[in-house]
Amino acid sequence: MSPTAATAPSDLETTMRTTAEGFVHSFDGRWSPGATIQYRAPECEQSMLPSTLGLGTAKKNNEEWAAHFKRLDGLVTNAKITIHDYLAVLSELRAVCRTSLDADTPVGPYHNDYVWFFTFDSTGQSIVSITEFVDSKAGAALLGKLKEAGLLQDH
Repeated sequence: MSPTAATAPSDLETTMRTTAEGFVHSFDGRWSPGATIQYRAPECEQSMLPSTLGLGTAKKNNEEWAAHFKRLDGLVTNAKITIHDYLAVLSELRAVCRTSLDADTPVGPYHNDYVWFFTFDSTGQSIVSITEFVDSKAGAALLGKLKEAGLLQDH
């Protein structure tokens, strides 16, 4: 059965999904702060939750986020993101995406679950706001092991 006009995705819907998928899949392979920048608007701000991670809840602009993320550059490799759920609200230029990640680190395998809340520009081609919700137990365990191994400073 072919999609009808009522069920066929709009250009905006397709663009938003392509942008969201591109962003989350930019974490595949070796983590590098530069990989995700192409999907972020110049004014994009990102926050990480929950606050129990101890990373602060203040939104970071692209430069601040890249500096924060650079500390993990090369420490997470062979990463594979799997998208489990995606839902968009076109009228609000927003989407939510639930993912999981499996990767290698110098301190052993890493698995985590994420929920991403995106707000897009009017074209759907750039993300203007990101709220990342990460499994705090797994995230804190990785950061602790990396610090203990002397591989992570000031995080």
